[in-house]
Amino acid sequence: MPEEDENPNRILADIIVSKKVGGLHLRRVGEILIAREEMNHWLYATGHRELSADELSEIVEQVSELEEAYIRAWREGENAERQWWLSTGLPRLDTALREAAEYFSEIGRRQKN
Repeated sequence: MPEEDENPNRILADIIVSKKVGGLHLRRVGEILIAREEMNHWLYATGHRELSADELSEIVEQVSELEEAYIRAWREGENAERQWWLSTGLPRLDTALREAAEYFSEIGRRQKN
């Protein structure tokens, strides 16, 4: 389980400099960074006026859960055997990164609607 104070940006940086991932994972990190920026822009610029406190709380909770998922996937692979990492760890990391990027993008796209 990830530490409560573990920084999701630090994990993304670790993924970027790791020799254990491939281009797909680097692409996913890029997608997350872009989508998070769009999401944050919308939330700070207009979202706080358009969302109820409950809706904003739900978004924050979902973002936290998605970040925890890719942190956990990354941490599980840190000391794993190579075969497990290749067969299970990398696909699990890809799924967690993709789901985070998709959700962040979904929120960020609200600015265009």
